[in-house]
Amino acid sequence: MEQVTDVSIIIVNYNTLHVLKPCIDSIAEHTQGVSYEMIVVDNGSTDGTAEAMSGDERIVWLETGENLGFGKANNAGLEIAKGRYILFLNSDTLLVNNAVKIMYDFACQYPGKLGALGCVLEDREGHPIHSYGRFPRMRDDFSKLIFTPLKKALHLHHEPAMPLPDPYMKVEYVTGADLFVARDVLNDCGAFHPAFFMYCEEAEMEYRFQQKGYDNVVIRTPRIIHLEGEGGKDGKSSAFLRDCLRQQKSEYIYYKLTHPRWQYWLYRIGHPVLRQTLWFYPHVSLKDKWAVIKQLFVRID
Repeated sequence: MEQVTDVSIIIVNYNTLHVLKPCIDSIAEHTQGVSYEMIVVDNGSTDGTAEAMSGDERIVWLETGENLGFGKANNAGLEIAKGRYILFLNSDTLLVNNAVKIMYDFACQYPGKLGALGCVLEDREGHPIHSYGRFPRMRDDFSKLIFTPLKKALHLHHEPAMPLPDPYMKVEYVTGADLFVARDVLNDCGAFHPAFFMYCEEAEMEYRFQQKGYDNVVIRTPRIIHLEGEGGKDGKSSAFLRDCLRQQKSEYIYYKLTHPRWQYWLYRIGHPVLRQTLWFYPHVSLKDKWAVIKQLFVRID
């Protein structure tokens, strides 16, 4: 009979050795009172991660042989996971307390149908940072493209304060940096959609959770530091363009999967017009602006 554990922690790695090892060390140091396994899914790293980590007996090492992206790599880890619960955890995170046990206990005791569970992530100084959000909305995207550049130019743009849960709070989606979910929920609703490479994949998955009556929730007591992007920094000027193109394509996929077809095509027609505000961004080169504009017309299968 196959052994079952309480929690399978799945960490996707792509050239993030400098943050991956501290992440694993923090899990091993702080996690107690719950059975768990750590599965590291390596997306074809070339930074020596395999040589440094594949022999670590604390982890289950899984090589994909190529960069599958975030969602597909997590799905690969899910296939071999033995946990009743799954914690999808970014490699650029650090556990500060017994966060896995706290999440596990909350999930077991939640009075309703729990979908995704996350915590209020912190930066290195302990300040709360992006941990949850609203599902992407076409009207929000249009507003952002029209008004945000103008507000920034007039110094009128301010990020709203993030409400904190006490003791917990239902949200639309939990960020994929620390996403705790029962295997039964994934079996019922499906895991990450394979159409995504990066961005919006957790929102689309949790949208399906919500459509089936599950609550997506954040709690405050687990403490996890998110180094936000330190795992993926490459120092190249092309990083902005790469991320912008990926974000844009993922938004198209999200709307195609979650909205009626007529709304999706209305968005695809209107979005290129509004996206012309990109020409007013002085820090983006003309070549990169043109590359972004061209992708506005790419077909999404």
